[in-house]
Amino acid sequence: DFFVDFLNINLVSYVRLASLALPLLKQSSGHIVVISALNGKMPIPNLAWYSAAKFGLDGFFSSLRVELMKAQQDVSVTLAILGLVKTPQAVEMLQNTEKGREALKMAVPIDETAMAIIRGGAARAREVYYPAALCWTLTKLRAIFPTVVEKIDFDIE
Repeated sequence: DFFVDFLNINLVSYVRLASLALPLLKQSSGHIVVISALNGKMPIPNLAWYSAAKFGLDGFFSSLRVELMKAQQDVSVTLAILGLVKTPQAVEMLQNTEKGREALKMAVPIDETAMAIIRGGAARAREVYYPAALCWTLTKLRAIFPTVVEKIDFDIE
């Protein structure tokens, strides 16, 4: 089943890997960096399956962060919330429609995205938003005005 396989790859594997690494991370005052997406902070039409995994990452790792703090463990968790990154897969998927080509114009380069994640992880930031102008703004707007943000047309298919 596609959905089960998708969740196993994009959510369950993250949880299992973090759980297995946690004893060593506690010993070394380590750090977990989780790659997520704007879809994990706000719903995007036609991508409910993708949003389910990304919302799950936020829920699990935000809870883990709090558990580690309460247990006074020096293990930090950074959640990277990314917009559309111009990966070969994204280009291949989106270049065939007008809306997709328009979306690709806003896609951010892979190298810039990687540097934002590295800087945030090195700083042990709670969350990294990239591109910040889009991801941070929409995330905060949704927290305050969910109905307004949900009316924005993000449909790129």
